[in-house]
Amino acid sequence: MFKWLLNHPDFANQYARARELQADTLFEEILEIADDRSGDVKVIGRDGEEREVCDTEFVQRSRLRVDARKWMAGKMAPKKYGDKVDVNHQGDMQIQIVTGVPRADG
Repeated sequence: MFKWLLNHPDFANQYARARELQADTLFEEILEIADDRSGDVKVIGRDGEEREVCDTEFVQRSRLRVDARKWMAGKMAPKKYGDKVDVNHQGDMQIQIVTGVPRADG
């Protein structure tokens, strides 16, 4: 498919735009999953007493769904959703030049 994209630049542009839109959709899904609290709590009971507790399995599944979408969005649109890496050095740097190597015998 990628060879075909190289030979059809108009379609390649449309394909690239579709991938950007797909990454935007994943971003929207991340917000929906993160804001959804509907399964965070479950009711458990014993001997007629019920209480609400955190449903950790649901919370962990939601975290996995968010992480998977973040990773995919970062790969599809790295400039927009990828991790930012700062390669600029700020501050002073000192270099020390050593002109002789001490010998073991003296």
